[in-house]
Amino acid sequence: MNVKTTIELPEHLLRHAERLVAEGRYPSIDSVLTDSMERLLGDHDAADPLAGMTEEIRRRAALPADQWVTWDGSSLAARIKARLDEKYGTPE
Repeated sequence: MNVKTTIELPEHLLRHAERLVAEGRYPSIDSVLTDSMERLLGDHDAADPLAGMTEEIRRRAALPADQWVTWDGSSLAARIKARLDEKYGTPE
């Protein structure tokens, strides 16, 4: 059952919803807002970034020490910097 209500939106959100309708991605502003609310309901676990990962974390923690990835902060930082330089170029 649908219920009629009145809401206030910031102008930038209203313009965005209107743009989505104009592009044909949604038939109406109502459907934009309904879809947004449905997504929020579906993302109720999103507040906990580890939701769904508990078993994998436990499995990895139970591995023998010789199977753990070694942690070397400076080596990791160098690898990250090299990847960034490769992707975006070396900063001048």
